[in-house]
Amino acid sequence: MQLFELVSPRLFRPLAGPNRAFYAELLLLLWEECRHTADYSILRAEAVSRAEDYFAALAKPLALDADDAGDEAEQPTRDPHTLALGFLLRLRRTGWLEEQPGSYESEPTLAFVPEVTPLLEALEEILNPRVVTYTGKLYKAWQLLQNVGEEKSPYENVLREVAGDLETLNKSLRALNASIGHYIDRLTRNRTPQEVLELFDQYEEKVVAAAYHRFKTSDNLFNYRAFLEEGLDDCETNYLPQLALDYARVERCAPSEAAPAVRALIQKQRDALEEMSTLIREIDASHVRYRKRAVQRAQFLLLSDRSAQGSVTTLLRRYAEEIKTPDQLFEPDDGPLAARLKLWPVQVFGEKPLYPPAAPRTDAPLAPVQAGQLDEEQLRREQKLLLDYARMAVTEENVDILARQALAARPSVTASTLADEYPNDFARIIGLHTYSQSPRRCYDIQLTGEWATRGGFRFEEFTLTPRKEDAEDDRNE
Repeated sequence: MQLFELVSPRLFRPLAGPNRAFYAELLLLLWEECRHTADYSILRAEAVSRAEDYFAALAKPLALDADDAGDEAEQPTRDPHTLALGFLLRLRRTGWLEEQPGSYESEPTLAFVPEVTPLLEALEEILNPRVVTYTGKLYKAWQLLQNVGEEKSPYENVLREVAGDLETLNKSLRALNASIGHYIDRLTRNRTPQEVLELFDQYEEKVVAAAYHRFKTSDNLFNYRAFLEEGLDDCETNYLPQLALDYARVERCAPSEAAPAVRALIQKQRDALEEMSTLIREIDASHVRYRKRAVQRAQFLLLSDRSAQGSVTTLLRRYAEEIKTPDQLFEPDDGPLAARLKLWPVQVFGEKPLYPPAAPRTDAPLAPVQAGQLDEEQLRREQKLLLDYARMAVTEENVDILARQALAARPSVTASTLADEYPNDFARIIGLHTYSQSPRRCYDIQLTGEWATRGGFRFEEFTLTPRKEDAEDDRNE
């Protein structure tokens, strides 16, 4: 099936015309209102009102785009109502929105066409990229593989879930590597040292601080690789018949085809872990390459700068090349530049303004390293501490896992009850409140106005319930 058999052939016209920036902002504004509704809809009057507010705040004259070959672009106008109606009408004509007539008791609505919702999510992801918590996904995959023998549907609930998580991780790593390459390419487009420094600050903030640093420290992928490989080996060695039987049921294939398919999927996950190693090396190399090129680019621009700043830099470099001994620093300069630049000898500050140099260190021979015998019990304790640390980390995904566990067999639970049931998970319980406004959460909280004391801490009591959208989805299913 072709793309434009599913969506309107004119779908991308608003995003390719002269008003593309305003159409993109209006689409995301309406999407924010519609994304959590049952049918991606909004009352037509409400949509017009939101669009009017947007164009009123914009306060800029705009001409409506010509929609077809026979149409003519209208004269620019500032009227918010005219612009709102015109923009919404074109979004309907080009296949983004569809009008749903109201009944005797209800108003007409505008709804996003279901086929365009992935495009809207992609636009939102471009503007606000999510920071992937690597450890949460790997911990989840390890937990699933640990319990594969107890799962009634091991392929559907374990192996397929692990495959999806590993693919998401590798996708995120590829995106991280590509973003570093993007910044490397942008270096050649900057013409001043100041622009290079500003780009370096952006790189440190948006790449290093947001993803690379966490990926190399708290979210290091290698913490779980060995455990995941052991779990995959266990699936193939001990649980292949159960996995094949469940695979045949879920994928609706012959039992004779299921076992080879499961083996291939397990091998694919091993390849995914190996790909992680390759991506990690490439990311490290790209990071080093970017920093090196940024310094080289800045040095080149400083040396080739013909401005006053560049001239001063050249003069200072020339002076530095002519000074061969420390004594020359204190000699008066009688050259032609000294009279014009008013350069003064260093005696103004004194001949010994700094601390004396430290005594040189003497190399001492290194003592040979004594290789001791590994304590298996100590090794197991260290591994358990590492896994407990990852499980207890207050990340969005770990908090969601706790919420799903707490609400698995009941419609609601209080924070004080959770503190009694999970005495070692107090940090994640408080994290439920921290991430209570996340758009990707699976729960809601309701403050009770009362205060509770647990584990030496006093906190405001709240009640944990499944998120309304998730509960509605479960009922619909």
